[in-house]
Amino acid sequence: MSKLLTEEQKELYSLMLPQYGAVLKQNDVTKVLKVSLATLYRMREQGIGAGYKKLDSKSKNGTVVYPLQEIVRYLTESNIKTA
Repeated sequence: MSKLLTEEQKELYSLMLPQYGAVLKQNDVTKVLKVSLATLYRMREQGIGAGYKKLDSKSKNGTVVYPLQEIVRYLTESNIKTA
């Protein structure tokens, strides 16, 4: 069961959708998050970062993709509020 997006998240989703599509490849995610492919891999290994899907889950090296809504959630929910 997926959580509904907030209004802020819906707006960001609609802005990113035309450029990236509903599912992002790892190279696109590295550009959006401004991290290297190695860092993205470490984030997955450590269980941090955006949710992802492994397309050939039976294979150790299955293709990894990121649903755009998970990227949007990560970008908006990981913000630190300052006083």
